Amino acid sequence: MMHGISLEVIAEQLGHADTRVTKKHYAHLAPSYVAQAIRASFGDMGLVGENAVVSIGR
Repeated sequence: MMHGISLEVIAEQLGHADTRVTKKHYAHLAPSYVAQAIRASFGDMGLVGENAVVSIGR
C-alpha cells in the first residue's frame, strides 16, 4: 500500500476473501502511513507547527 498498490489488490494476492482480513493483520505495520498520506494529499492545511492546537477546556 505504501507504494501505491490498492488494498484490494493486496488482499487478492494474499488470498483473503475481502480487505477486512488484510487490514486487521497488516495495517499496524506502518502506523505513520496514514499521516504521511494525508500530508501528501492535503499539505499542512494552513496549520503552523504543533503550537497551532489550542485547548478549549472542559
